[in-house]
Amino acid sequence: MKYLIADLNITLNGHKFGFVNNLLHYAGKNRPNDEFVFLVNRSADFQLESAYPHIQVIQPAAEEQKQLQSQPGLLQKSAAEWTLIDREARGYGCQRVILMELDLYQVAIGRNTAPYKISGIWFRPYARMEPEGSGILQKMRFLKSKLQKQMVMKLALRNPSLDKIFILNDEQMPAWLGARRFFTLPDPWFDYSMAEGFDLRKQYGIPDDHVVLLQFGYADERKNNENILAALNELPYTDITLLIIGKFKPGYEDQLKRLKTGPFTMITRDEFISDEEMESTFHQSDVILRMNINFFGSSGVVGIAARHDKPVIVSDSGVMAELVKKYKLGDVVNPHDPQAIRSAILRYRQSPPVIDGTAYRDTHDIRAFAEVLLEGGL
Repeated sequence: MKYLIADLNITLNGHKFGFVNNLLHYAGKNRPNDEFVFLVNRSADFQLESAYPHIQVIQPAAEEQKQLQSQPGLLQKSAAEWTLIDREARGYGCQRVILMELDLYQVAIGRNTAPYKISGIWFRPYARMEPEGSGILQKMRFLKSKLQKQMVMKLALRNPSLDKIFILNDEQMPAWLGARRFFTLPDPWFDYSMAEGFDLRKQYGIPDDHVVLLQFGYADERKNNENILAALNELPYTDITLLIIGKFKPGYEDQLKRLKTGPFTMITRDEFISDEEMESTFHQSDVILRMNINFFGSSGVVGIAARHDKPVIVSDSGVMAELVKKYKLGDVVNPHDPQAIRSAILRYRQSPPVIDGTAYRDTHDIRAFAEVLLEGGL
């Protein structure tokens, strides 16, 4: 089987590079009888390379990538990217195209035909969407948005070559959608090394007796730091450190510093860190926070926490809540309720739970991810 694996929008602010890079190395070591072409964007921030004879890495020419980036709108850019993907798939004689972000190409897929099978990861499915408010206008906007997403997916499904649509970690969604082309895909943790000699408490000047609460990843309002700070501000304890690491939305770091009034310690770091330092940071923190608001999908942070047997506190709706309950990985709370957040943090401060992430790790490693993603070609 000859595959084209496509991601033309890789950045280092999330899962994207990790997905593609780890998939490449897994396929290199474990699928020697298949052929792979990885089509990725050019970037000064990363370099995707293959030392395997059955795997090629290709990129658009510099001028073509410039043209892609200069498209006036998302639909135009997606259509231009799809033209490139289709051209390379046909040119290399690929039998299956796997889109690492299917969402971008639903309209283009629905408007075209293909001589190969198409699979892809669907990151923003509509079935779990909920209104963001109780007012009539909010409900109307919600219904409009949900209907638009449904129509776009129905358009894509008109293409018989669209064979498998994968949804990360969501065991309920395929049944809800009632279609034979939707499947659950394990959201993987990655086996990165830890940074040699790294000491989290020494790095940030955190006393040994402090409970370290970690907020990790791109920092903006979706991370719900406002309600977390409201919860911590009401606690009288000085032995709690909230550590927020990740690239901040412009102005957001100062906004959070103004909101902090309690005696706890808050430390922020406005930058991306290496995979090795990330693993060490999770390993040496005490509790991992992921109480996102208006977020119903998967989160790789839960997998990293499970890898290190660290408890998580997550929002009480969506895929994360279901996973945390099923695998007994921590607590779920109403992310809009500072009192509920405060109570959960208090429990963890007084009596940290013992977490065993073995069951999650065994079913959400790179092997599980890659074999499900590639199985459509078998």
